[in-house]
Amino acid sequence: METIWILTVIFSFIIVVSTLDHRYNLRKKKIEAALRMREMEMGYPPGTYSNVTYRKHKKGAASEASFTEWRQGTNRAELRKGIDELQGRLANLETIMKSRKNSFEGFENKE
Repeated sequence: METIWILTVIFSFIIVVSTLDHRYNLRKKKIEAALRMREMEMGYPPGTYSNVTYRKHKKGAASEASFTEWRQGTNRAELRKGIDELQGRLANLETIMKSRKNSFEGFENKE
C-alpha cells in the first residue's frame, strides 16, 4: 500500500514539474513573439534585438543590404502571389507524378 502512495507522489511531482516547464516555455515564446512584432512595427528586421543567440555581425554594406532587401520584400500581395504560384507548381508536379505512375503500372501489366 505504501508503494502506491510513493508512486502517486512521484508521478504527481513529474506532472507538476512538466506543467510548470511547459508554462515557462510558453511564456518565453510569447515574449519573444511580442518583441519580434514590436521590431517589425518599428521597421527593423525580425530578430534584430530579440535574437537569443548572440552572433558577431559584420558591420557595413552586407547588413545594410540585407535590411533593404527585407524592407522591400515585405509586401503581402507579392508574398501571396508567390505562394499561389508555388501551389500551382506543386499541383502540376503531382499530376505529372500520377501520370508517370499510371503509365508505369500500364507497362508492368503488358508484360
